[in-house]
Amino acid sequence: MNGPRMDDFPYESLLGLENVRKLEITYNPRHPGEGVCVVEYVGGGIELFEMDRYLIEQLLEHLEHREG
Repeated sequence: MNGPRMDDFPYESLLGLENVRKLEITYNPRHPGEGVCVVEYVGGGIELFEMDRYLIEQLLEHLEHREG
């Protein structure tokens, strides 16, 4: 599931978290190995990125180690 890049927003201007309004990662255990990251940009552009289970597990591991 690849979301279309918004034509109103050149890719270079979207780089960096200062342009992100909301970021959400969803994972459904009924569909192992699949996840989706939805990024909403300032100004309203939205992108969808597929995420595999490995990437989500790596992110969670990283967050665990930051907390400790």
